[in-house]
Amino acid sequence: MRVWARGTAALLAATVACVVSWSLLSVVLPTPVTAPRPGPVLETVAPAQLVAMGVRLDPTLQPVELPDRLSAMGARLPSTIVRGSDAEATVRRNSGGVRVVTERALTYATVTSRGTRPRGPSVVHRLVWAVVGTRAAAGSLGGLLQVMWLVDARRGEQLVELAVLAAAPSAAAASPSGGAGP
Repeated sequence: MRVWARGTAALLAATVACVVSWSLLSVVLPTPVTAPRPGPVLETVAPAQLVAMGVRLDPTLQPVELPDRLSAMGARLPSTIVRGSDAEATVRRNSGGVRVVTERALTYATVTSRGTRPRGPSVVHRLVWAVVGTRAAAGSLGGLLQVMWLVDARRGEQLVELAVLAAAPSAAAASPSGGAGP
């Protein structure tokens, strides 16, 4: 058998192996997420509370979080944004009395202040980490205040600290029958 015949057979076998492996991998591997999840951006802050605070959050894709054991070894995914754990650390470092962080989400935020001039940089459709938690506050119920911090996702600096306003009671909860019909 000639050399070119052996080479052609090896090339044909490699092509068939690539096609078979590609078809198996396309069936087995999940499809990549290309759209943000539906529903509200934050689970612990209602959309009505965000409107009352003058904040608009637009959903975006959430980055992949590496397991703690890989992060502890120094492994990082190539990215131009700050990790969620780093945003949380920034909040704890810059805001005194942070007790618990209940949620963090990557989002596009716009803050519109009503009647007051905002301190610090303006936030208009900026990619931020929205970090929600509680911190110690004198004069609040139980000494804790629910707060939402916005941390710049590219530079990692804290932009805004907003007290989360209490949710208004619903009409069903306000009625004497507890929302039950006659």
